[in-house]
Amino acid sequence: MAISDGAGGNGQSSILAIDDRDEVLRLIDRALGERYRCEFASDVAEARGKLDGERFDLALCDIQMPGESGLVLAEEITAEHPETAVVLVTGVDDPEVADKAFALGACGYLVKPFWPGQLTITVINALRRHELELAQEAHSRMLEERIQTLMDAAPVPIFIKDRERRYAVANRSMHEIVGLEPDEIVGRTDADILLPEGERIAAASDRMILEQGETWTGEETLLVGGRERTFLVVKFPYLDDSGQIAGISGIAADVTDRKRAEELRKDLAVTQRRAIEELRESRQETVERLTRAIEMHDADTGRHVSRMSSIASFLGAKLGLSPERASLLRTAAPMHDVGKVATPDEILRKEGPLTPEERETMEEHTLVGYRILSGSKSELLQLAARIALTHHERWDGSGYPNGLRGEEIPIEGRIVAVADVLDALLSDRSYREALPVEEALRTIAMERGAHFDPRVVDALLDNPEETLAVRR
Repeated sequence: MAISDGAGGNGQSSILAIDDRDEVLRLIDRALGERYRCEFASDVAEARGKLDGERFDLALCDIQMPGESGLVLAEEITAEHPETAVVLVTGVDDPEVADKAFALGACGYLVKPFWPGQLTITVINALRRHELELAQEAHSRMLEERIQTLMDAAPVPIFIKDRERRYAVANRSMHEIVGLEPDEIVGRTDADILLPEGERIAAASDRMILEQGETWTGEETLLVGGRERTFLVVKFPYLDDSGQIAGISGIAADVTDRKRAEELRKDLAVTQRRAIEELRESRQETVERLTRAIEMHDADTGRHVSRMSSIASFLGAKLGLSPERASLLRTAAPMHDVGKVATPDEILRKEGPLTPEERETMEEHTLVGYRILSGSKSELLQLAARIALTHHERWDGSGYPNGLRGEEIPIEGRIVAVADVLDALLSDRSYREALPVEEALRTIAMERGAHFDPRVVDALLDNPEETLAVRR
């Protein structure tokens, strides 16, 4: 059978059609030949030869062929020629076969007999889907490289482990501590790089994070390279795209020499400020992986921002924010107090009331946070900047820094104000114990229409059990 190759001008997508029936190949040629550059193969062996010889944008692969199955060829193409999209063609409409096809990575599925328009639409959709997948993969690689670069700039160890506690990501400082070259730590576990006692200590906190999903902060004394070293470590769950716990993220500071503890805390703050500036144009995932990890360098703050951001997202949804907006609020809310990096430690950690001068210094954190986060094109950082600036404004206009009143305050700032205070009331502090739930809710209810937006308070009081469940 003589079939034209359908060659056209430059820029055409190339298609390889594999089928043992000449009439099917002719139909494909008539339907697609003018639009695409088409090549044809009548069996798997011939198709392999063509694939080895040139690049194709799409392969139309018949499943039922004599000899080797088209499914075998499709699996080879997705594994060995990732630049080629695959559309599987079958004469039997079998849901199980369709499921298997898509599990193999196919971008389309056609059942014979098909009409030319159906074929054309399927090919167009498959090419577009594959183009988007390749673009997403390229973007993901670029993002991972950017994250690695930012992490390597940090003067403290940063790492991510998978659920089997194998290291998936580690920065330069982490490599230097364990004495391994870059990339040598990836795929290894603590059992490979620590002595048994050190591995046992690290495993206990890792398991707690994987099982309970809580942030953990503490000191770990480990034997590294035969030397005992103490680290201040913050670990928290690493979540996948579906929100499930996929592993453990962590940041550690070597505090073996107690005289250097203050210097290391200052390094953390400097790293945080630099990371936030460098991440102004980055995506939400970058902020979650690095900025938030470095920010949570003490246990109280780490647990507080995690709980209050969950409360804020929940209340936002109850108040009618879209799921996307509520999710964005959950990610932005933990940065509400980022301006406190400029607040002196003696004020932040002071037990008892602040003097008027100390109070004025403390209140400046809203403006500092806004200056750190503002000016970005990122929707996430724009929202975080608004929250940082307005979460201490009050409904009656008596708040700071600008004395905004009522709905002059952005809704996200009003929501975070309630979530922030609720979690603070329910948490132990150096100057008081946590309040009982009923007393905390009464305290917030008393400020309805004064400190807080009445609608936000009502959303809380109408859903107290759900709110507390979210907080837990």
